[in-house]
Amino acid sequence: MKFNDALFNLLNTIRNAILLEIKNTSLMLPPMQLKTLKIIDQLEGCTGQKLAAYLGRDKAQINRLIKELSENDLVRKVQCDTDKRSQIISLTTSGERALAVFIQIEERVFSDMLKNVSVEDQEIFKTLVLTFKENLDNR
Repeated sequence: MKFNDALFNLLNTIRNAILLEIKNTSLMLPPMQLKTLKIIDQLEGCTGQKLAAYLGRDKAQINRLIKELSENDLVRKVQCDTDKRSQIISLTTSGERALAVFIQIEERVFSDMLKNVSVEDQEIFKTLVLTFKENLDNR
């Protein structure tokens, strides 16, 4: 099997496992919204523009996504102190709870994935993944 096929199969299997776990919870959110909550939580001073750049999506798509999250009381927008044209996006208490469930799902899936893999091999894999990302970021 080619490397690209093996990697595609792994990513697809991870995605399907996470989707199955989400369906087995009370979360009624699409995976894209859950992933977005995680990114918002991780991005310092998250704005719509930062989110669009991170996700590689156009601003209109991101604005619709933020609007849906806001209508579901998962995020809030507050005017930025330094740039009055921007709004900082952050998680509400409901958003934090949904994210906590999603993180538990990810941890279970990745724990299952790493069964029977030595700590040494896990570190090698992590190093390789970070190198792959860096290589693509520097294209």
